[in-house]
Amino acid sequence: MKTDWRYGADHFEQELLDYDIYSNWGNWCSGAGMTGGRLNRFNIVKQSKDYDQNGDYVRCWLPELNDVPN
Repeated sequence: MKTDWRYGADHFEQELLDYDIYSNWGNWCSGAGMTGGRLNRFNIVKQSKDYDQNGDYVRCWLPELNDVPN
């Protein structure tokens, strides 16, 4: 793309509701290949099972899921 990765990081900084500077800029920097070649690929299902077993975080941002059982 030949576009500076900081444009993407800046855009997401303005748009994300749960913005975290270290996650956002760190991931954009990594995705641009500036951290030694390691690119993390997250498994969303595994992440939710590891860190949000009851779905509390997801339900916070998606209240329409409040009545969905765990």
